[in-house]
Amino acid sequence: MSSESSTESGQSSGSLSTSVLQRAMVGDQEAFRKITDLFAGLVYSWCRKQGLAEEDAKDTSQEVFKTVATKLALFRRESPSDSFRAWIRSVTRNKIADHYRGAQTHIKASHGQGVDISEIPDKRWNIELDDDPVRETTELFQRAVQLIRQEFSERDFQSFWRVAVNGMSAKDVATELGMTPNAVFIVRSRIKKRVREEFGDLIELKDTNHGR
Repeated sequence: MSSESSTESGQSSGSLSTSVLQRAMVGDQEAFRKITDLFAGLVYSWCRKQGLAEEDAKDTSQEVFKTVATKLALFRRESPSDSFRAWIRSVTRNKIADHYRGAQTHIKASHGQGVDISEIPDKRWNIELDDDPVRETTELFQRAVQLIRQEFSERDFQSFWRVAVNGMSAKDVATELGMTPNAVFIVRSRIKKRVREEFGDLIELKDTNHGR
């Protein structure tokens, strides 16, 4: 293996035989932490877009991951269209609805049983989360790369990030980092492969644009 693409940890990129989802489903707590780290920003943004204040969004996000932790072993793909992201969106939608139900109950209790429910602000029973799969996949992909960053040398990581995320040419990156363009391409392929091995069944990467 070329020294230009060696890992700092010495761990082969293919040394893990199961994905983070598979490991989490059988009780691996570190794997579950990675799932939480991967989706935390997305879940929080879904909550905020539904009008939850910052602290309420944080609390609701925590409730989402508590439910994911208890129900994860039951997750199944029963059709090709099923995905983990769709499942966690469903959990989030339910928890946001729970938040507004709780807020309604609190207001009703505070103002008496005679209050007109229709006058209570933010009554949102039918939560519809905006679906922007391209943006979400890009964000998840970039976060996944960050989560495996320690498996690669800093130069390898920087070469990948500059090409895949910042859109620089392999030639320019190679010049900046003292590599060859071919080495940059090799590193890009290795990191993309590692992301797919570890997180592919969570992100459902279906196109070749991520990581260019």
